[in-house]
Order: sequence, then structure tokens, then C-alpha cells
Amino acid sequence: MKSVITSRIWMALLALTQCASPAFAQWTQSGSDIYYTAGKVGIGTSSPAYLLHVETSLSSRAIFGKQSASSGAAYGGWFESASTSGMGVFGLASASTGYTYGVYGRSLSTSGKGIMGHAAATSGVTYGMYGLSDSTSGMGVYGWATASSGSTIGTVGRSASTSGIGVKGFVTATSGMNYGGWFESASTSGTGVRGIVTAASGINFGVYGQSNSTSGTGVVGVATATSGGGIGVWGQSNSTNGTGVYGWATATSGSTTGVWGQSNSTNGTGVFGLANASSGTTYGGWFESASTSGRGVFGWATATSGTTYGVYGQSDSDTGAGVYGYASATSGTNFGVFGRSASTSGTGVYGWVSAGSGATKGVYGQSDSTDGVGVSGYASATSGTTYGVFGRSDSTNGTGVFGVATATSGSPYGVYGLSAGTSGRGVVGSAIATSGETYGVLGRSASTSGRGVVGSAIATSGETYGVYGQSDSDMGAGVYGYASATNTQYPTYGVYGRSASPSGYGVYSNGNFAASGTKSFQIDHPLSHESAYLNHFCTEGPEPMNAYSGNVTTDAQGYAVVQLPDYFESINRDFRYQLTVIDGAGEDFVQVRVVRKIQNNRFVIRTSKPFVEVSWRVEAIRNDRWVQEYGYQAEQPKPAEYRGKYLHPELYGQPKELGIHYHPELEREVAPAEPMRQ
Repeated sequence: MKSVITSRIWMALLALTQCASPAFAQWTQSGSDIYYTAGKVGIGTSSPAYLLHVETSLSSRAIFGKQSASSGAAYGGWFESASTSGMGVFGLASASTGYTYGVYGRSLSTSGKGIMGHAAATSGVTYGMYGLSDSTSGMGVYGWATASSGSTIGTVGRSASTSGIGVKGFVTATSGMNYGGWFESASTSGTGVRGIVTAASGINFGVYGQSNSTSGTGVVGVATATSGGGIGVWGQSNSTNGTGVYGWATATSGSTTGVWGQSNSTNGTGVFGLANASSGTTYGGWFESASTSGRGVFGWATATSGTTYGVYGQSDSDTGAGVYGYASATSGTNFGVFGRSASTSGTGVYGWVSAGSGATKGVYGQSDSTDGVGVSGYASATSGTTYGVFGRSDSTNGTGVFGVATATSGSPYGVYGLSAGTSGRGVVGSAIATSGETYGVLGRSASTSGRGVVGSAIATSGETYGVYGQSDSDMGAGVYGYASATNTQYPTYGVYGRSASPSGYGVYSNGNFAASGTKSFQIDHPLSHESAYLNHFCTEGPEPMNAYSGNVTTDAQGYAVVQLPDYFESINRDFRYQLTVIDGAGEDFVQVRVVRKIQNNRFVIRTSKPFVEVSWRVEAIRNDRWVQEYGYQAEQPKPAEYRGKYLHPELYGQPKELGIHYHPELEREVAPAEPMRQ
């Protein structure tokens, strides 16, 4: 039936061409074909502006092309431009409002393409497909593949040029919420944007986004599904030097974002980068800032509670780095890694290396700037248990935080801690194990004139402590100092105290003071002060005693009153007297005796001759409040855990391990290799 109608139409047109009207004389028959050779043809208009001008006011299609062949390279419509600046398809929706489409393509095939544009010219600014919409809510190009399964594509852009662009979206408006390209997937396992560069080499980009606006966004991807493996933006590159996603904000000022990733899911990921090459210098994500005050990576956890992470880095490689930050600027205040959390229980930077061996780093920060910071952690919350930097190691020989200052001169710091709080701590070390040889803080120095630990309280007033040690154990030591060198040529010091104040104390004991060796004072030898010391030793006794002495001369009757300090009787008991006559004037033997014992802090003596000089000495047992409260013990049994052990086992022919205060010598550490600079 269709062929009959078609044949009749051709016959009617042929008859018209044979009429006298010039309008129909332009149609020519050639075999079974008929064609038009001159002028313009209008359908629905009497003033055609183009070779074929079709207008209609109906809600149907102005032009409809249908190819009924079910296979082969069949086209419903073919649009082609051979011009170096031409457009294969130009679609214009002139309505200024509403959901309009410059070009609308649709494919019902499970592997079809809604729109495909092909610019065959191999040079020039050509467009396989060009869509333009002047509406504030319009769409330059909208591709929709309605099939609910299969590898369908709403819009495909492809360029065979070495510097071409597969798909380019351009929004000319200089303000407003506009998008160079908008890609969205509502599938629970869909992909908002997927970019693949098939070239195996060269500097190529899976997805390249650029914004010149001071507050623009290079690439925005939104996966609206609230569950499933939805991905706002997916970038992948199989090249050993390729880039899965590359975002570049070229504006030199303003709050610009090269790549912005955001996830509202409680288990979501704002930005996820995966470099699946098993070798080569690959990056899951590469972030770079050329600004003097920029951030290569900025991680922000806005939740005010919960276990949040500003930046979370993890490496499963036995020589990998959980987080690697590199500030290449050689000046300015830059940061290799800057982490910040405003949560009262948040973490500014948390690095975790799950590998059980190898030279791994939970967090590795490096700065080559003379004023730079390798790693800077900032906990801005003014309350709660916060950590600027928190380091943790589960290895039996691991290190929670390890700082190395490799400079061999100057005043570098391996680890520097600073606290501005009125009750703050610059550095706090806590060893929470309840057994074993643990150290809250261990300081080492390999220098021949170094200090293992130096504490400096720089305030010039107040009750400050250069080093403060405390032990809550009933057998502990607040400060334990051990000089392990066994040489006898040089004096070593387990603990060395020094005070620059003439009324200060180099060492002060608030409580009992004891020594297993001798107690002495030491001065430069008065007769050989450049080459020798003079040592004087304390006299020991089984009782705590005070001694007082002096000289007195008797009167004409041979009497003398010896005045003692006014506090004498309040702190002493069991008085002992010693008197010595000093008389070289005559040959008579002079006697002296105590005629009245101590009363009211004085006693009276008498000599057998008048005007005799007498040296006196009084010793007494201490009876102050301390001794009254705590007493004293000359013979003291050893606690059960110390029995069988010695203060100095070597004096009794016993091994050093039986020493009560024996501690194994610390193993000599081998300096770790300097981390490789990338």
C-alpha cells in the first residue's frame, strides 16, 4: 500500500514539473529519483529562509526522520559539515524559560547512543556535536538512554586528535550557579562521571575540569542515590604516568577549588583516588597548590562529634606511606601536611599503616623550606581531650611518634612540643603498660657532650622546674639517673644538680636523704687547685644527731654561761657535753666541768682557775616534728622483693643482675636511614 502511495506522489510531482509554473519547473526526474536544483523550499512557511525551511505550530515534530532497517549503519537523520569551523549538528532552543533542549537524542537500544556527532575534518575548531541553550534553565546538550540495563550511554563525545576533546562543556555566563558539564547517575551502583583515557602513555587525563571563576569549581560530581556504591566522580587512568582525575583552578585569588569532593553519607568518601598500577610512581590522588599560602591537601571533618578524620591515609605496602606530604617551596610558611579538627574528640591527622613489617610510616611529612614544617597538627577545640598530632604504634618495638632532625649543625629539634595553656604541657609521654621496662619519655643523645634530656623553665620568677619527675609507685623513683660508664679516670654523675644562685641548692631533698656510698663535699685543692680536688667526708652514726660547738672564757670566779640557739630545746633531746681547756700560760693542771645542765637553751661551766678559755661541743638526738612523726631506723629489714639482692652485689662476689637498683643497659640504637626524598 505504501509503495502505491509513494508512486502516485512521484507521478503528481512529475506532472507538476511539466506545467507552465516556474516554481515546479525546478524539480527534475532521474530514473526513480526526483531532486530540486534551485531556490528555497518552504514547508509551513511562504518565506523560506533556508534551502529547506520547515515550520509548524502543532505539538508534533517539525522534521521527522526514521530509518526502519533493524541492522547496519542506518541513520534516522544525517547532518554533516565539511567546514573547518562548521558544526555537524546545531540545535537551538530559543524559548527563554522552561526545560528546553538545544538537541535531544534518544536511543532505545541496550547498547545504543542517544546522540552521536562526528566532525570528519582532521584540523580546525570543529564540533562533532554542538549544543547551545540561552535559557537560564536550559541545556545545551541533553542525552538520555532510557534502557534500564546494559552498557547504555546518554551522550558520547569522542576525538581522534592528539590534542582534541572528547566532550567539552562551556557555560558563557559569568555569574550564577552554572555548570560547564552536569553528569548525574541515579543508579545505586552507577557513576556520575566516568572518564577513561585509553592511550597507554603520554600526559593524558581521564577527566579534566577547569574553572576560571574566582569561586568556581573545576569538576562537580553528585551521586544522588542514598545507598549502594554510588560515585559522584570516577576518574581512571591506566597509563603509568596518567592521571585518573585532574582538577585545576587557574584563578590566582579567591576561594578556588581544583577538585572538590563531598559525601553526606555516614560512611561515604568525599574524594576517593585509586592508582591500580602495581609499579611506578603512581598516586591515588595528586593535589598541588602553587599559591604561597595555599594547601596541597586540605581535609576538613565538619562534624562536631564522633570519630571523624580531616584526612585519613592508609598504606598496605611494607614500604609505603599512609600519608605523604611534600611542601616544595623553599621559603614562606608552608606545610607538608596540615591537619585540623574542630571536634572535641576529633583527630587533626590520623595515619595508619596496617603492614606488620617494613619501614612503614603512619604519617610522613617533609618540608624543604628553611621556615617550613614537615608535619603540623592543630586541635582548635578549647576543651576536651584533643590532640594536635596523635601517633600510635602497635608493634612491640614500634614508635608512636618519631622525629628526626638530620642537620648536623645549628639547633634542630627531632621533636618540638609547645603548649600555650596556663596548665599545659609542651610534651607529654605516657607508657600505659602495667609491667615491663617502659618509659614515659626516653631521651637519647649520641653526642660526646650531649644531653639525653634537657628541661628548661625559662620563667625568671615563680616556682618553676627545669625537670619534674613523679612516681606513684611505693617503690618508685621520681627521677632516676644512671651513669653507665665504668671508667675511673673521669667522674660520672647519675644525677647532676646545679644552682647559679648563691643561696640556692644544687640538689635538695624534701624528706630523707641516703647514699649507699660515701657522702662528701668537694672543692678545688687549696694547695694545688689547678690539678687536684680536696674531698671531706661526712661522719656517720646510728642516730640522727645535731652538733653545736664554740669557745668561751670563764670569769674571775671561773664561771661561764654557754648560750645555745633559742630553738635548741625544741628540736633536740638526750644532750651530750664535751669540754676542752685551752691554757698554755702556766704549768698548773686546770679542770673544767658542767655545773648546770641545759635549761632555757643555756648551760653553765666552771674552771678551777679564772679567765680560762674553754672549747665546748654539745651533741643531741634530733627531736623535731619530722623525727617525732616518722622516727628513724638504724637496722632495717629488706622488703621481701629485695631479699637475696644487694645494693652493690659486686662487693659480695655476686652478679650485677642481683642489684636492687639494677636496670638492663639500654640497647644502642642504630640511626634509621633518612627517608627517601621523592
